[in-house]
Amino acid sequence: MSMFTLTGTIINVFTAPKGVSKKTGEEYGGNDKVQIMGDIPLANGSYRKELIDLTTDQGHSLKQMEGKEITCPVSFFASGRNVVFFIPTGHKISLLKSQAAA
Repeated sequence: MSMFTLTGTIINVFTAPKGVSKKTGEEYGGNDKVQIMGDIPLANGSYRKELIDLTTDQGHSLKQMEGKEITCPVSFFASGRNVVFFIPTGHKISLLKSQAAA
């Protein structure tokens, strides 16, 4: 079980383009990605919308959930000045109960 969960709406599911690093010659990309829009609470009590890109191993099945509100486990790490988010392998994204009944 993941310590952190993300709740939001699936906006887009895509496969990242592949490429080859000019420095190392290693291939990169080709991973499934999901974009989730959610509310980030602010100190003054209001919210702002944020789009988060996550790497996933479930791209094909998530395509059917576009436009639906979901919750999922999420992990992350720092890479330079960026934070990289991902859904841990094997974990499932769940429709919110209100969406599952619709």
